[in-house]
Amino acid sequence: MREPVKRLKLYETMKSDIASGVYSPGAFLPNEFELADKYGYSRGTVRSTLAMLEDDKLVELLKGKRRRLCPAKVEKAKVPLTFLLPCADFISETFPHVAAQVSRRILKGVSQIAFDHNYRLETVAVSPTNNAHEIDWRKLDFVNADSMLVVIGYWYRDLFPLLSKSGCRVSFIENQAYDFNVYADYLKKWYVLTIDRISTTESAVKLLAERGCRRIALTYDDITEKDHPVLRGYESGLAKCGLSYAAWLDTFTANNETIAGIIAGFYEKNKFDALLLDPHLVFRLRTRYSLNSCLGLPENVKIMATDEISFNQQAFPSLSSTEFPYEEIGRVAAQRLLEDNFRGGQQIFSARIIERESTMHENERLSLLTTV
Repeated sequence: MREPVKRLKLYETMKSDIASGVYSPGAFLPNEFELADKYGYSRGTVRSTLAMLEDDKLVELLKGKRRRLCPAKVEKAKVPLTFLLPCADFISETFPHVAAQVSRRILKGVSQIAFDHNYRLETVAVSPTNNAHEIDWRKLDFVNADSMLVVIGYWYRDLFPLLSKSGCRVSFIENQAYDFNVYADYLKKWYVLTIDRISTTESAVKLLAERGCRRIALTYDDITEKDHPVLRGYESGLAKCGLSYAAWLDTFTANNETIAGIIAGFYEKNKFDALLLDPHLVFRLRTRYSLNSCLGLPENVKIMATDEISFNQQAFPSLSSTEFPYEEIGRVAAQRLLEDNFRGGQQIFSARIIERESTMHENERLSLLTTV
């Protein structure tokens, strides 16, 4: 094995030992001879590896050529990045909710930063039942002032007092919900990453209007609150496009058996020519047949999803949508937690529009099929 390879391998081994607590914080390391014997490398390889650890500020060289671990660096390296989950199987591929797909993508971004900075990443499920008011508080015994947590949404609001009191670092991801003002005292201490649902929904309305649609409707889960960001973006988008027609439906109580009938009835009453659709409904249908037919809609009604999920491309016709940079959001959330001087702040993330067949004119669809 060549010397640079040996040095790098020993470096990774010793760095791992330091991070896992094999050597106590601030303790003196064994001398070069002892380290060479312990790890099975030459004294020269050990010496050059120690120099690399000194450059990383993990080890410091004192007078008399004794080396010890840098206490502050060691303590920080032992603190993992923690990603909270509502329940244990929430990020599994089979969990039946769009939020699970979103969480997986955010977690992927967090994981990339943890790997790049040699931090351990852990996921902690806080409820045995996926109920925001049935928290297993024992799962949160680890939380202290050194903790670094990524928290997604106001589902976790019962945890806010504990997180705030502990003084831990929190990167909080939210959807411009009306809860922002309600929990402002907590949020001002944290780094808030806001998913801009309002302007994104406006952009979706604008695309449909540019496609000649004049009666654009909205269906969405749980928009009973007037201040819901998707509803606000829908109404302001209509106003900006000079459209007076407005019709929206809360589909929170719809299930797999009733979705089609509910939306078909909604259409019969309102006769819209375009529909902004909560992708959770699409996820539950997952049909190989025409999405319009499954929803009881005429084929000429243009449909657009308010979020990008894996099934959108498989739908028939393929479903236009808005796509948020969830992996980037995860990366930024982790980066903020790892800053030397963590402080509260906010960053807003917008989406890009992905146009597919569901909002195209018939001649465009045919042209696309011919091209393919």
